Amino acid sequence: MMTDNRDRSLIALILIFAGIIFLGDSLGKYNFNIFFFLRSYWPVLLIIFGFHILLQKTKFWFIVPTIIILAAGYLIYLLLNHQSFYFMPQIRMRIFNFKNLPFR
Repeated sequence: MMTDNRDRSLIALILIFAGIIFLGDSLGKYNFNIFFFLRSYWPVLLIIFGFHILLQKTKFWFIVPTIIILAAGYLIYLLLNHQSFYFMPQIRMRIFNFKNLPFR
């Protein structure tokens, strides 16, 4: 019974912060592309969901909503303080250049 309330609270927090992010994008406060964000940061969502499943019936259940609040607050802070801030995946660069080696 208690975990039902915690699940509802977690879903409510996620919906509230998603609404804030999408509202800011719709009003033109910042640029946010959900597809690039999910493509880059989907493992974080799996980690948070795993912690939720692991901790939901323990006395440390409050850790997951706290992580969501902090992450969403940080994301909103980044979006508001950068003009035309896009979540683009980084282009992978070749670190080693083997063309100039003396033994080649």
